[in-house]
Amino acid sequence: MTNLPHNSTSLLLATSLALALAGCPSTSLTPGGETNSTDCQKSASVSNPMGHLHGAACGAPGDCRYGICTSNALQLGADHSMAVCTKDCSCGAGSQCDVDNAAGMLFTCIKAPAGAGSECALLCNSDADCQNVNPGTICANSGLYSDLFQSASKGVCISAGAH
Repeated sequence: MTNLPHNSTSLLLATSLALALAGCPSTSLTPGGETNSTDCQKSASVSNPMGHLHGAACGAPGDCRYGICTSNALQLGADHSMAVCTKDCSCGAGSQCDVDNAAGMLFTCIKAPAGAGSECALLCNSDADCQNVNPGTICANSGLYSDLFQSASKGVCISAGAH
């Protein structure tokens, strides 16, 4: 290894650190449901096969099937007191919500009203459908929450404190 003067070594280390930090993308949905390229990469591949699905409460990315645990989800509205698992559903192949449909659980893609961001949410017919997955959620008619998100489905599980 070539010996560099102390000032050159410090500058090299500072530059390397700055480049490393700049290259660390966010690992969750950003405020307002906007997503980044990391979310799209995660949304197309399962990182934890035993992880929670969309709308389930989480404490860390590792709790979720797709590694996205966020308190900024569209389905939470103004309630940032909890975080939920989800994924971006507008990232192309593999990111569709219905690939995760399971017995008794159907998912749909909800989108921000301004078109900046999308995510998967649990479909519902009653509050009980939602509370079986996340006790802090209720079943809401998506038409009543058009200021938060747009959905082709009538009932979507949202935070009880979304508005």
